Amino acid sequence: MSSATHWSSGLSVPMKNPGSEEECSMKITSRTHKILMVILAAILAVTVLLLVYTGSVPEKYRLSAGDASPYDITAPRSVRDKAETDLRAAKAAAEVPDVMLRSDQISEEVKSRIDLFFGIISGLRANPPQPTPLPTEPTTAETTTGETQASETQASETQATETEPTVPAIPGVTEYPEFLAEKIILRLNTQLQIILSQDDALKYATLEDQRFESIKGHTQSLANLIMAGTVDTSGLKNALADRIDELKKSMNFYQEDSGLVERALGLILKPNVVFDQVATENARKAAFDKVQNNPVMIDKGTRIVSVGDIITDETYRLLQDLSIIDNGSFDYAFFAGIILLISLLVLIVAFYIRHYEKENIRTFSDYAALALSMMIPLVLSVYLARQSSLTPPVYFAAVLISAYFGFRAATILSICLIAAIMPMTSFDPIFLIVALCGCLTAALFTRGIIRKDNYAFIIIATAGTNFIVTFSAGLLQKSNWSDIMLSSGFTVLSGTLSVIAAIGIMPLFEMLFNSVSPLRLIELSQPGHPLLRRLFVEAPGSSQHSMMVANLADAAAVAIGANALLARVGSYYHDIGKLETPLMFTENQEGENPHDSMVPEKSAEVILSHPDAGVRIGKRYRLPIPILKIIHEHHGSTAQIYFYNKAKKSAENGARPEPDLSQFKYRCPVPSTRESAIVMLADSVEAAMKSTGTSKLEDAEVLIRKIIKIKNEQDQLIASGLSYHDVEVLVQAFLQVYTGHFHERVSYPDERSIRQPSN
Repeated sequence: MSSATHWSSGLSVPMKNPGSEEECSMKITSRTHKILMVILAAILAVTVLLLVYTGSVPEKYRLSAGDASPYDITAPRSVRDKAETDLRAAKAAAEVPDVMLRSDQISEEVKSRIDLFFGIISGLRANPPQPTPLPTEPTTAETTTGETQASETQASETQATETEPTVPAIPGVTEYPEFLAEKIILRLNTQLQIILSQDDALKYATLEDQRFESIKGHTQSLANLIMAGTVDTSGLKNALADRIDELKKSMNFYQEDSGLVERALGLILKPNVVFDQVATENARKAAFDKVQNNPVMIDKGTRIVSVGDIITDETYRLLQDLSIIDNGSFDYAFFAGIILLISLLVLIVAFYIRHYEKENIRTFSDYAALALSMMIPLVLSVYLARQSSLTPPVYFAAVLISAYFGFRAATILSICLIAAIMPMTSFDPIFLIVALCGCLTAALFTRGIIRKDNYAFIIIATAGTNFIVTFSAGLLQKSNWSDIMLSSGFTVLSGTLSVIAAIGIMPLFEMLFNSVSPLRLIELSQPGHPLLRRLFVEAPGSSQHSMMVANLADAAAVAIGANALLARVGSYYHDIGKLETPLMFTENQEGENPHDSMVPEKSAEVILSHPDAGVRIGKRYRLPIPILKIIHEHHGSTAQIYFYNKAKKSAENGARPEPDLSQFKYRCPVPSTRESAIVMLADSVEAAMKSTGTSKLEDAEVLIRKIIKIKNEQDQLIASGLSYHDVEVLVQAFLQVYTGHFHERVSYPDERSIRQPSN
């Protein structure tokens, strides 16, 4: 599109003398054009900025805490419910239990008390105290003497009791077990601050040594096992009960001794855990932060306030978080974010066009078409995004840009358009994924369908892609079925209507920007087009020649990856200039050749004029510029050698002066696109094949290579963009066409020579 538009502005303009007034005027015009483009670009950028800001800023309400709301207010985007999140976080922190750690000190202390417990009992059993007999009524002197003796006796008993003997007493039962039991109770209470029952003390006093040692060993063993773990009060009770049950099962004799073990451990054991304040505070903080990091969210579209509801302080803070309270202030931070985003996108688009699309997008018409393709969905998104974040019609731009500027441009610019619309959707990730996949599909099918008159494939492919992506996203997010189907419906509707609108607006684009779309090319390729009908009726030979050129050009364009539809349609119309004087061209003549009675210069003038005539006729029929470009360039600046040689021969006979070669050259530009160069080569090859009567494939290859060599030596292909590899592929494509053309049919026998079978 763009290269054709650029060419049209310089069509048939003669070269200017350097330093002339006309050249200076052109420089001023060029400078003015650049300034105008910069101004228009700035206006467009500001417009985009305002559109994005308008579409991104939610509707605001004049409300205060305590007011009765006259509106139904829904969340314009997903937002964190701070009040509910704080409440849940505080509850989670309060539910964290105290962190208790095992204390080795307590465990060792318990073990020491167990040892002391049995040490006291062992000492008393080994050297049991004897009760003092009750005295008779003594005299005063006796009393004094008796008290002294009693004191000495008590002191000796105390010393004997406190100093445990190293050699135990002989096993047996003490003579005064009740008295020993009382001493055991008293000593345990004094030293361990525990109260042993009278029955248990009596049992300890009367046990045989072997049973006593057995009880002692069991008690110490169980104490060590229990204290090896981490037990609190309840855990201690459970652990003690479990260990005693195991002990009972393991004891074959004297199972009642397990009761003594259980009660002794119950008196001495205690929890071996201590409260860790730092760990508890950290655990509660971690629980609080966990809820804060996974806050309660109010989804987009959730009704926050209904008509008549009182605005509480919590609701007011929530509305403030959503930036929908109209307090008369301007959100400069939000606006600055929009400016940064749009500025970055504008720079990306400008850089891309300047470095990768400067040959395709360089004229005012190109920029206008591109801007309109992107502005239409942007403007519609300002309204549609408020209804649903999945409805912006970005696929409209993907189809138009792909049709006019190619798949790569459609991909890059669609991504930039999606990024510009993202603030309007509150940065909905589902929209991002759906829009990217849908735009890629629309652009791919738009470029891939240009050879077929069926745009339904673009609509079906885009809508189908949107449905699949939206549906799969809903399944992955575990959304309910109603939400999945509603979202899928929105994306299908957006994709369908966007593509239909893009296809429908293509004729308007062609009229406004004089460009060509695949739909327009398909329309021009129909045999019923007025110009093709005229060519078929008024110049049948040229029509037949054009059909063959179209076959060659189509095959070559497909082979090298050029625009095959443009090359074919350009071939159909490349010789329409012959309609002004159809009988002046050999393929349309039936008998007398008018050139036989004309001077060579006059004949050359008629022949050389048909490209310009074709441009004039094409403009009258509003042919798009790429087609006019092919018409004007299909002969380039080559010369009509036949008439030049005829004039030269006449000059040698002295009938005329020596001819000037420039009078026999086409005054047209050389092909500037691959499609234009393909049509030039196909036209020359087809004409040469007919004039030479070549009918063998080997001869055809020699002739084709000779023609291409001549064109290359004449610098006719220098601006076409064809590479040597392209030319070689092109030669093979031409030969493939002629392989079928030269194929001879099988000769069928004459009916008369077939013998009829006899009955």
